[in-house]
Amino acid sequence: MNVGDDSMNDERMIKLQHFFSNDIRIKKEIYDMAPQVLGGYVDEESVSKYTDKLNDSLIYIFSELKRITIDIFGKESNVFNRLCYLEQTIKNSFYSCGLDINKLKLFYQKFISNMESRFIDSVKSTCKGYYAPNKISAVNEANSINEFLHFMHSYIVNNNKILRSLPLISEKKNDYEYSISLRGNRNPIFEQLFVMFPSSLDCGITDMVIIDDKKLIIMVRDRGHALSMEVSLNNDIVRIEYFIPKLCNIEMINRLPGVNKVNKDSVGATGVMEVKISDLPKTLFNFISMVPTDLDMFNYTDLDMFNSYRR
Repeated sequence: MNVGDDSMNDERMIKLQHFFSNDIRIKKEIYDMAPQVLGGYVDEESVSKYTDKLNDSLIYIFSELKRITIDIFGKESNVFNRLCYLEQTIKNSFYSCGLDINKLKLFYQKFISNMESRFIDSVKSTCKGYYAPNKISAVNEANSINEFLHFMHSYIVNNNKILRSLPLISEKKNDYEYSISLRGNRNPIFEQLFVMFPSSLDCGITDMVIIDDKKLIIMVRDRGHALSMEVSLNNDIVRIEYFIPKLCNIEMINRLPGVNKVNKDSVGATGVMEVKISDLPKTLFNFISMVPTDLDMFNYTDLDMFNSYRR
C-alpha cells in the first residue's frame, strides 16, 4: 500500500471518528433543547433565553450535519440536498414560533425529537449490510433532526463498503472458509476479541472495524442476513447495540437477550445488551450463535393455513 493510500485511509478514519463523536454530541444537544429545561416557571425573559439557546443549537447541529454529510455523501448528493431542505424548513418554522411557548413545544416535538415508526421501518428495510438497492432512499422521508441523524447512523454502521474501505489490521478464515477481518485503529481490547473470535462459529464473512478506543462495529453475514453490532466501552461496562435485518425465525429472535420483541409484520429486529467487559467475548460469541440463519426459516403462511384447517 503506497503513501497515498495510507493518507486516504487516515482521512476516511478521521471522517468516521468525526461522525461518531458528533453523533453523541448532537443527541445530547437534542436532549438539552427540550422545553422541559424551562421547568414550571415561564415568563417572557426565560422563554427569550430559551429561544436564544435553541437558535444556537440549531446553528451548531446543522453546521455539523452538513460537514458530516459532505464527508460521507458529497455536496452534490441527494442526502445533502435533503439536509438543506430540512434546515430551511425547520429554521423557518422555529422563527414563526416567536415567544409562544406552546408553539415552541410543538416545534420541538415535530421537527427536533420526532421519530415516526414508519420512518424507522423504512430505514431498516434499506440500510442493511450486503444489500444492493438504494440505501439512501429513506432519507427523503426524514422530517426531523432526530430522523435525519438516525438515517445517517444506520447508513454508516450497516454499510460494508464504508467499513471495508478502512485500513486492514489482520485477517483470518473460519472453518467454513469465510474471512474474518479486523480494520481501523489499533486497540488491544478489540484486537484480543478478534484473536478470540471462534473459527468454529458458523457464519459468513465477518467485518470488525475499530473506530476508536471506545467503539467497535461488527458485521456478520449469514446471521439474520447481515447482523450488525455496535460495541461501546464505558469503563468496565460494555454496551452492545444490534440490528438484525432479516427475521429468519421469530421465536428464536424473541429469545435473544435485550431484543425488542418482534412479530411476523416487523421490519428487522433491534436490541441492546450491557455486560461487564470481562464477559464480553463469551457474551458476544454466544449471541452471534443464537441469531437465526436461513436454515432456521419458518413459513408463517403455512402455519396460518395449518391453524385454519385445525379450526
